Amino acid sequence: MSISNNNQNRIAGSDKKWFGLPFPWVITVMGALLLFVAYSYNYVFAVFYKPIADDFGWSRAVVSVAYTICSVAAALLIVPMGYWADRYGPRRVILPCVIISGISMMAAAKITNLWELYLFLGVGVGIGRAGPFVCGVSTIAKWHDKKRGLALGIASMGTGISSIVFPLVATSLMKNHDWRFASFVIGIIILVIGIPVAIVVRNPPETEEQKTFSRKMSKNGLLDGWKVLPRLLKNPAFLTIIMMFITMYTGSQMIVNHLVNYATDIGITALAAAAMMSLMGIAGTAGRLGMAAISDRIGAKRDAAVCCILLIISIFLLMSRIPALMWTATVPFGIGFGGIVPLQSTVMAERVEPQDLSQATGGASMGSLIGSALGPWLGGIIFDATGSYLLAFSLAAAFLIAAFVIIMRLSTAKIQMPE
Repeated sequence: MSISNNNQNRIAGSDKKWFGLPFPWVITVMGALLLFVAYSYNYVFAVFYKPIADDFGWSRAVVSVAYTICSVAAALLIVPMGYWADRYGPRRVILPCVIISGISMMAAAKITNLWELYLFLGVGVGIGRAGPFVCGVSTIAKWHDKKRGLALGIASMGTGISSIVFPLVATSLMKNHDWRFASFVIGIIILVIGIPVAIVVRNPPETEEQKTFSRKMSKNGLLDGWKVLPRLLKNPAFLTIIMMFITMYTGSQMIVNHLVNYATDIGITALAAAAMMSLMGIAGTAGRLGMAAISDRIGAKRDAAVCCILLIISIFLLMSRIPALMWTATVPFGIGFGGIVPLQSTVMAERVEPQDLSQATGGASMGSLIGSALGPWLGGIIFDATGSYLLAFSLAAAFLIAAFVIIMRLSTAKIQMPE
């Protein structure tokens, strides 16, 4: 769907202020807080990995399936949730997601069986994870025009700060209690921060042309959200973008989810490995802001290429098994991994109209979620088969090289969203 209004025009309602801060930047700050809690699971799962496996005597591959289920559940829901956010507004999607995510983390503290692990830390968190990112970043993109990359970078810092804070919080809670207590506390944090934020987030006021579009869209039923993806998949340009994110996230998430295991396996202490993750998170926070701001100048395509190069170099440094080089590698890896987070919205914002951005971002994010599902699972399977992460890390590098090739062939043409 396309209308003549484009995102370079002044956005209605952008002169509104809260406590002296322009409302577009209020939404940006709220988005950062939303992503801070929404992505907590991504980083605490790496810390919970070994304790859960040891507690129940399960293999790493079996435990990693929970993360895979979470990513698959989110991937299946993220496009419909983007569609519903475009139709009903982001608040009605984000709020129930936050509640489901927080309650699932709290319920995980009581699991006694494998199916409960998969239900709460897989399906439950996956459902809760699907809405906040796609709705948050696309809403921010709708509120900004000239500084969209910078705004998305600031919001994405929420995930970077999450990667710094939550591994250390989870490790500290487990040191004094256990992983169950840590999961329960993190669930409470998600609810306490996420619910007020979800209430504040909203779309900018619509232009007359957008109101006409919304009236037309309102005739569609709730289930029409499920029909968008099959139609989008018929577009070769859209498929290319999905493949780009699948390969980028498969390679990068294989490293993120197994870094603590890899480090402790070669003799680095658990606390030092958690600190290594936090250093990566600090670099990732800088990467989210810096690379997103750079994308305003060089475009999302070149920005993505630079991120891939940083990730590839970092993986080879990690594979050296030399502690000094491994610590060094966490910085460029963090910058590269942080830099790819805002890309799902910036890539689509260059290719679709604003009123379609949530569902388009959902489609791009589906690729990242598929990659996030594949990476940790493949890493666990390969480790169980070989007893080493050497082959897994080599495969991660291969995926990122493939991503770089796809990026170089990425078209800048507009994508026509389905009616």
